[in-house]
Amino acid sequence: MLTGAVANRYARALVSYAKEHGVVDEIAQELEKIRGLMEASKELSQFLASPVVTPDQKLQALEGVLGGALRPDVARFLKLMLERGRGAYIASVALRYQELADEIHGRVRVEIETAQPLAEADLDQLVRRLTEACGKTVVPKVIENPALVAGVRIQMGHRVLDATTANALRQFRDSLLARAVRKEGIR
Repeated sequence: MLTGAVANRYARALVSYAKEHGVVDEIAQELEKIRGLMEASKELSQFLASPVVTPDQKLQALEGVLGGALRPDVARFLKLMLERGRGAYIASVALRYQELADEIHGRVRVEIETAQPLAEADLDQLVRRLTEACGKTVVPKVIENPALVAGVRIQMGHRVLDATTANALRQFRDSLLARAVRKEGIR
């Protein structure tokens, strides 16, 4: 709970600044790189959260890992977080910032999980229909998962549309088990 409140507060402050200066997407790109690195490296996340290392050392290390200097505004923002002992929240703030940036631009990120690769035309048609249904620009992320057998699972925020063979088989199994329990009764 505290993580969400802290991330929301910092992300909203940064979005406010970014909107005022017209750099919402530029900051989002930089934060996304940092978040990706933190999620890929547990050691980096622990290093940024460490109370032993100074904020300047953390920023230097982060720039070294990124392979270049941070945007000055992002560097100031991260230094502020690090000085306040909030290094452990950087990835959460970056994620929340991305959500807020998407809201500003009328975008929604959609995870599309398929058993086999989608043809470009099928993906375009699916994205077009989702865009019409939700009234926002859809940013798809396609994931291949052979365990689905066939079909597609779409996750948009907290909503999930599961039209996969694996789900149909699971529902069929549950239906058979429920009938068997009713028929036999509970002993």
